Amino acid sequence: MDTIATPTQPTNRWKRRGLIALGLGAVLVGAAGIAWAAGLGHGAFGHGGCRAGLMRERVEFGTHRALKRVNGTQAQEDQILAIVDGLFAKHQKMTGEREQFHQRITAALTGATVDRAALEAVRVEAIQHMDLASKDLVKAVADIAEVLTPAQRQQLAELHKRHFE
Repeated sequence: MDTIATPTQPTNRWKRRGLIALGLGAVLVGAAGIAWAAGLGHGAFGHGGCRAGLMRERVEFGTHRALKRVNGTQAQEDQILAIVDGLFAKHQKMTGEREQFHQRITAALTGATVDRAALEAVRVEAIQHMDLASKDLVKAVADIAEVLTPAQRQQLAELHKRHFE
């Protein structure tokens, strides 16, 4: 019996080490994924990490296209793009904060021990950061809606509904 147990001991040790390494890798990938999804990664704007310049072009294109479909005026487009410009300018100021979050997450995960308190602090700050950003976004959406007529808002709602059916 002893001859059979001895050869399996090294295998069990390697399995255990492999599982631990796999678990740590999964934790690091998960943390990086959460940071990326939250927009905390390098230069991320959300929507797959799209750079702000490309996102701005998409928003301008979408605005122009949507207004054309509801007979919007150039004055309305100019007002809406001014609101969008303000939102983008505010968001650009947050880029440094996101980079600091990323650095702090990396430091907390790569030290001799995992600094859970530091990770929790970053999580709390990131949630506050996202809450403020979401409030800015809701305000911008409401401001844009006020530029449109009730009939245009209804038309856009119907187009939106059809788009997602």
